[in-house]
Amino acid sequence: MFLFVLGLLVLFTIVIMTAANIVSEGIEEKQGGDKRRQAAIEERIKPVGEVAVAKVGAAAAAPRSGKEVVSAVCGACHATGALNAPKIGSADAWQPRFDANGGLDGLVKSAIAGKGAMPPRGGGNISDEELRNAITYMLEESGIDVGGGSAPGAAATATKAVQAAAAAVQSVAKQAGEAVSQAAGQAMEAVSSMMGKAPAVEDATGLAQAKGCLNCHQVNTKVVGPAYKDVAAKYAGDGGAVARLAAKVRNGGAGVWGQIPMPPNNVTDEEATKLVKWILSLR
Repeated sequence: MFLFVLGLLVLFTIVIMTAANIVSEGIEEKQGGDKRRQAAIEERIKPVGEVAVAKVGAAAAAPRSGKEVVSAVCGACHATGALNAPKIGSADAWQPRFDANGGLDGLVKSAIAGKGAMPPRGGGNISDEELRNAITYMLEESGIDVGGGSAPGAAATATKAVQAAAAAVQSVAKQAGEAVSQAAGQAMEAVSSMMGKAPAVEDATGLAQAKGCLNCHQVNTKVVGPAYKDVAAKYAGDGGAVARLAAKVRNGGAGVWGQIPMPPNNVTDEEATKLVKWILSLR
């Protein structure tokens, strides 16, 4: 009897386990089917592309206006007519140059290359577009119709910035023309006499000539700017003078030798340092 009951219990256990396995497999199959169907749905509705958002770099700096360039670079000479520069507001000074160069394009090319006492690009770091803006501005302020011909009766007044520069340098500008021709010969004689004493002078003076420095400065004589020997005397014994003056050669400056502004010059750090060391060596 005992064996019979034990056999029934074993059989019952087997039946229960078999049924449980069948139910479990059915549940797993159902869940697996649901997952596959969900994956298929997601695949069908997935977008064909994605949008990536990134920060946009800062736009390139806009070129300066003609007024800004003239105030920063050109006004030192063109506001007063110093060094025979055509004066802003004078149609008589600008019209012959406008005609001789065939118009605005010719004037721009001439300014890029340098003309007379003016170094290339006015000695400043000016783009072609900014140079065109500056020349257009000066022509229009002088009553010249950039489209061709002259504009009789046009108001030819300088801006406040140009007028301020003109007032500051008016007295000096009257003397500049005469002083340049006289000082040029004296400067070259002085430099020639120093050639044997300072081997680096030839390079420095050539650089000063190429960059237009000698148009406003001479070794022994004040022109538009101070004589170089006066600069050397002022900064004698000043250990930090080379770095400060080299920065002024590159960036321009005003106020130390009067109100006449010195425009920035397109020179490298090495060139500016070479010029300043030569100037400070003069005695």
